[in-house]
Amino acid sequence: MWTFLFVIFMILLISAAYAGISGAPWVPTWKRDLKRIENLLELNKDDRFVELGCGNGRVCRHLSKNTGAASTGVELSILQVLIGKFQNFFGKHSQVRIVLSNAFAHDLSDYTAVYLFLMPETYKKIKPKLEKELKPGTKVVSYVWPIPEWDSVKVDEIKGSPNLYLYKI
Repeated sequence: MWTFLFVIFMILLISAAYAGISGAPWVPTWKRDLKRIENLLELNKDDRFVELGCGNGRVCRHLSKNTGAASTGVELSILQVLIGKFQNFFGKHSQVRIVLSNAFAHDLSDYTAVYLFLMPETYKKIKPKLEKELKPGTKVVSYVWPIPEWDSVKVDEIKGSPNLYLYKI
């Protein structure tokens, strides 16, 4: 029994460590900034939203609940995915889907809005994928760090809070 629990623990630990070294350690978006993200994206029920590196899906649940948009969270950590699915099930968030996947492998072509809170070096790596797969008019919001070589449409700056950068493809 203890061996089984140890193996499960190690799988979860390795999964979280892999997510961290892949450019998306678990650092949650502040709850107080969720409304700012919502206001920048201006989503509605016809939008399809994706959060790359979603952790437990906090942003996805907030946007789906408050805008009606279908939301997908993409996460590398098995533990975060399980927690997010648990929260979705008991919170009855049927329009929120959380998938265990690498952001670089997830197809982005059907989404109308993207949210990123990754490490700065990861933005450089994911930028070509965003440019290749996102359709014209897709909104992209980056939390804390700007996307290199992109011109933001708007920067939401509030003293004492991280910056939010809005881009349109």
